Amino acid sequence: MKPQVKPDDDNRFDAIVVGSGIGGLTTASLLAQLENQRVLVLEQHFKIGGFTHTFSRKGRYEWDVGLHYVGQMGIGEPPRAVFDFITGGGVKWNRMPEIYDRFMFPGLTFDCRAGRENLLADLLARFPDEAKAIRLYFRDITKAVRWLNRYVVTQTLGPKFGGLARFARWFGSEFALAPVADYVNRRFLDKKLKAVIMGQWGLYGVPPSQAPFAVHALLVKHYLNGAYYPVGGAAVIAENIVPIIEKHGGKALVNKQVSKILVNNGRAIGVRVEQRNGETIETEEFFADKIISDAGAYTTYTRLLPEDTRLPFEREIREFPNGVANVTLFLGLKQPPTAIGAEGGNIWLYRELDHEEIHRSRNDLVDGEVSHVFLSFPSAKDPEAKGHTAEIIAFVDSTPFAQWEAKPWRSRGEDYEQLKRRISGALIDFVEARLSGFRDLIDYQELSTPITTKSFTTHRNGNIYGLPVVPEKFRSLWLGPHTPIRNLHLTGSDAALFGITGAMISGVLASAVAQDRPWKVGSIFANAIRYSSELHSRTKNDTPECAEA
Repeated sequence: MKPQVKPDDDNRFDAIVVGSGIGGLTTASLLAQLENQRVLVLEQHFKIGGFTHTFSRKGRYEWDVGLHYVGQMGIGEPPRAVFDFITGGGVKWNRMPEIYDRFMFPGLTFDCRAGRENLLADLLARFPDEAKAIRLYFRDITKAVRWLNRYVVTQTLGPKFGGLARFARWFGSEFALAPVADYVNRRFLDKKLKAVIMGQWGLYGVPPSQAPFAVHALLVKHYLNGAYYPVGGAAVIAENIVPIIEKHGGKALVNKQVSKILVNNGRAIGVRVEQRNGETIETEEFFADKIISDAGAYTTYTRLLPEDTRLPFEREIREFPNGVANVTLFLGLKQPPTAIGAEGGNIWLYRELDHEEIHRSRNDLVDGEVSHVFLSFPSAKDPEAKGHTAEIIAFVDSTPFAQWEAKPWRSRGEDYEQLKRRISGALIDFVEARLSGFRDLIDYQELSTPITTKSFTTHRNGNIYGLPVVPEKFRSLWLGPHTPIRNLHLTGSDAALFGITGAMISGVLASAVAQDRPWKVGSIFANAIRYSSELHSRTKNDTPECAEA
């Protein structure tokens, strides 16, 4: 198959963003609005949005693929202000029920209620003998998040200030980067309380024995005031950002797989893009003074740079621990989930109290043995949903699926489909045993696997969180918006923080660093807060949006 170079006169931009996840879209929106730059966003999938895109079936069922709930979206909170700014105020946020997470273990159910005092009171009521330890735990959350905030600030520092960054991170790191499990085992005695405290470990994608306490603390703080979901589904985020990019002369193109970042004399000058057209691969080259990659650090450094590029941290990036992969069973329901007592919050179902054993046995899923699931109801969170939907998510490695990786999507053979049916049946059985009547609600089902994720994202082994949030990530000075290649920058979860909000904040950092003005991060937040305040001040006499209803 001979590549054909497709000529294009319109191939020069102020900045090029590789990938359209929320980190890339945030960077593009900020460069367009604050710098009046013409930005090109290139997405290899046929939809813009990365893990914020949605898909539908039967004309009435729609699911998100990565955004299941977001914290700190109340009016006046800084993350909400940034979201308002990058979307032009186009996204409304529906506040989820007071109980946004429910943990169900054998013989134990615990509800996470919105509000710091509610969570504290409920823990004290359920585990009164651990009252002192619980109160100290809330103090320690604040302490650990303070360290992580300092880490984020140091991500804007370039190689010249590596010593300062190293010192700033060292102070308090022994406490902040200690494994969650070590902290919990030192602080608490009750096994059930330990299980509850660590119940959200799936949100950071590595088991409590590997994740730093600061990461756990950040998540707890993120949801203390409750959780939200975008009205109209997660896809509305990209739908509101793309017009802003286009308004400033930019573009967001799909089905454009970046095969190489073009480098000349140590400086990134553009990208080479491949697009399949039947049996022909058409090749285009686009050029810009700034290249920002939202493809992840591993993909950027090991696949997109020229083969002769020498990186001082090449061994570290290639040997960095692998991240987590998952399966997701997308379900269309005949009736609302309230029929089985689900009011719209997420439900975490665990086979036992030991989260480490749950993680160790994750691959038993391919044999039909389930140790855990995260159960989400997109339609119950979205007042504009047309049909009732649910998602069952479970962790599993990509290795059991590797033999089908080279085969195209939807054409991987009957043995692959048989494996998917076995996994789907096991997941449904696991939920049914704990929520009776769930099976009878199901009208439609479709399972995605790690190779589905990899085929659409090119993430290593179908990982969903980028590089795993282990202590090495926060100690590595080579991870961040800066790269050794001039004019090449990173955005997204590997550049700073993980998750939807974390990737968005990384996009803020990348937009400032790409302008060689890292000190502008503060003014970006100030701009966003001012914009959001004025936006909601203008509409305060109108019907209140769902987030505050």
